[in-house]
Amino acid sequence: MESSSGSGDKTLPEELTRKILSWAYATSLLRCTSVCKLWQSIISEPQFLEAQHINAQQKIPSILMISSRIDRKEEDDGRLVATIVYPNSPDYSVNLPLMPPFDNLKVVSSCYGLVCVSESFHRHKDFIGDIYLFNPLNMTYKKLPPAIKYAQPWHLLFGCEVVFGFDCLSSDFKVLKLAYERINGQLVKLLAVQLYSVNSDLWREIEVGIELPSLLFYPACPILISGPVVNGILYLEARNTIITFNLHNELFGLIPYPSFMHTRKSSVLDYEGSVALVLETVVEGSLDKKEVSLWTVESVSDEVFWNKIFTFDAGLKEIEWVFVYGGADKFVGDSRFGTVLYDYRKKETKHIRLPSQSFLVKVLKHTESFISVEGSEGVDDS
Repeated sequence: MESSSGSGDKTLPEELTRKILSWAYATSLLRCTSVCKLWQSIISEPQFLEAQHINAQQKIPSILMISSRIDRKEEDDGRLVATIVYPNSPDYSVNLPLMPPFDNLKVVSSCYGLVCVSESFHRHKDFIGDIYLFNPLNMTYKKLPPAIKYAQPWHLLFGCEVVFGFDCLSSDFKVLKLAYERINGQLVKLLAVQLYSVNSDLWREIEVGIELPSLLFYPACPILISGPVVNGILYLEARNTIITFNLHNELFGLIPYPSFMHTRKSSVLDYEGSVALVLETVVEGSLDKKEVSLWTVESVSDEVFWNKIFTFDAGLKEIEWVFVYGGADKFVGDSRFGTVLYDYRKKETKHIRLPSQSFLVKVLKHTESFISVEGSEGVDDS
């Protein structure tokens, strides 16, 4: 310990202070900037921000709960609020400032510290809507350049979805824009795929390369949902299959849902580095007795099979849908009583409070950092 001159106060060496702060959650660092000028200076250094981002990858991710404000004040009605919840400290949460009022905002997913949001493409004749990469911690965002106009006649385009991931091998954020044509009442077929790379700051069309099945479509529901990135693979959740996308090789693949599944009770999950689903199945040897279990995808010699990890106790029955596995043995789910955090080892359920006058729109695993991409700008939240 060193003594500050004349005062007799004990202070940590600056380098040790820098190291300790680099392991703090980003929400804590936001408060640290008001402690003293030295801390404020350290936290604003590019080298420190890079170290903090690297350290954040080694910690249990936070849970980012995004809800929509219901406010009589016209300027706030419909705006999104971000709440951060910590699986290890479920009683503690942080409400972040109102997210920027992007028009017709749709939250796509979170990956490597950034959240991808997009406009509703159904508003645009050529399905060319705005897409943003946003950091809710430092309130910076990048508006992506306009995507390429599709070569196909616009009247063939039925819908469009956006998915998002981070290619760790090339250190590149990538956004996919997938357009569909309608086959009949409840079936659509992938028509074209465009890919945006942050490193090149360009859009380009890519080939699918495999025969994808027709996808089920229901009104007011997404055709594809951007799921987790596990070992460099982005998992896309459709109603009748899982589509995989290798973010580095840019190749598509398929994982069918298991034939023994009675009911799917979760989104595609990242469970301790494995792709997983919570499934309700009929107990082997029984005609009607059901159980709810966690199953992971395993691959041996290019053959894919599902492996049961454990069966949940009766406490999970009140949870109608599992959004994410948050780490530390905890799942975030939706119940008739609201959003809950369920600890499957302790068999405990805790309710998560959302900001007043709001309703939940998205639950994401999120890495807290101050990362931003080239071309980002700050949000004027005045």
